[in-house]
Amino acid sequence: MKRKSNLLLLGLGFSLSLMVMGCTPPSDADQFADYQLLNLDQIQGELRGDNPEAMTLELFGIKGEVEGNFSQDIKVLSNQGFNKIVMLTQMNLPDDSIRGMRYLLEFEFSQSEGKWLLSQVGRQQSCSRSENSTDWTTESCL
Repeated sequence: MKRKSNLLLLGLGFSLSLMVMGCTPPSDADQFADYQLLNLDQIQGELRGDNPEAMTLELFGIKGEVEGNFSQDIKVLSNQGFNKIVMLTQMNLPDDSIRGMRYLLEFEFSQSEGKWLLSQVGRQQSCSRSENSTDWTTESCL
């Protein structure tokens, strides 16, 4: 019993030391710092649903065939309780100035509705004609 108690105290002490040293994970606000935030009122489509990944594709995914080497990838970056962060990346778009588009979406689960609600969306693009076409930016592509 004493060993369990010592392990618990050791774990608690370690956790507190990590927080004091600044080793806490970034907040959701930090994740959106490098993105252009979109106005939710201007997004066309349903902002509440059962599946955040499906909602992401429905709202921002490209449907149908696209010329060239177009690819579309969706990842869940964070899934903590009632919050979920999803990233949609689209590459080799059929636009000669925009190489790729990336969307970061935050969803919150509403217990009263039993649905996921879109709470925040950010967007970045990678420009084809920039010096480094792998950089992601919020600046317009020329």
